[in-house]
Amino acid sequence: MAATMTSIRALAPARRAGRVPSPRPPRASSSCSSEAPNRQTNPPSSSSSDGIRGCDAVAGRRVVSLAALATALGSPRLALANVVGDDAGEPTGLDPAGARPRLRKCPATFNCVSTSSTGGAPEQFATAWTAPVKNLDEAIAQITAATLRACPDARKLDSFETDDGSRYVRFAVLGKLGEDNVEFLIKNEGIGDRGWDGDDDQRRDYLVTYRSFATTVKYVYPFMTPVSDLGEQRKRMERIRAEVEWPRVGCEIEGFCDNDL
Repeated sequence: MAATMTSIRALAPARRAGRVPSPRPPRASSSCSSEAPNRQTNPPSSSSSDGIRGCDAVAGRRVVSLAALATALGSPRLALANVVGDDAGEPTGLDPAGARPRLRKCPATFNCVSTSSTGGAPEQFATAWTAPVKNLDEAIAQITAATLRACPDARKLDSFETDDGSRYVRFAVLGKLGEDNVEFLIKNEGIGDRGWDGDDDQRRDYLVTYRSFATTVKYVYPFMTPVSDLGEQRKRMERIRAEVEWPRVGCEIEGFCDNDL
């Protein structure tokens, strides 16, 4: 019995020495995985050097960092690394389908506001103004000066008179995502009598319609989701209106349009 146990003990080391552990399958490498503790690497970052693309630590994918994108939009001249543009060639000028001279509506995918965008997306509709001036020449002079004060980089591109005597003027302005266009059509008419007490002083003031839009649609690749300019079109028009100090139609009652920016 003792001899048998001795034989078993003698064989045991040989068996242990002969066992070769099966190799572990290599771990899939990922640009988002952590390195070994003894290797000096830069800590993982939520955004790459371009300030736009981030790293998904779970799936190892390049994704868009919304915070970085918002930061990028604060600089209008910053090139967005993973944002692609689509110059859709949105036409300017008057709407040919209108029975009377009017500006065009906003395209669905554009960053845009227009006084003609009725019945569409609420965020694309803008309230018209009235111009309390003596004539249309004075109105054009005032709106041009106000646009240049509110947007020092603005360039006047086009100006003409319509068949009914209304006046059109267009400017190019640097936007958040490229070049924007600002159009005005100051009509040779007032707002008329709507039966409001506030109309008495504005009935004969010239009606000011406008449209502000981005000339290029930007998309986040590969999702092709239109990038918002964070309401810059509406904010710009309100800056211009503050410079020219023309009232908005329907805001005669004090406080009625305080939230309508």
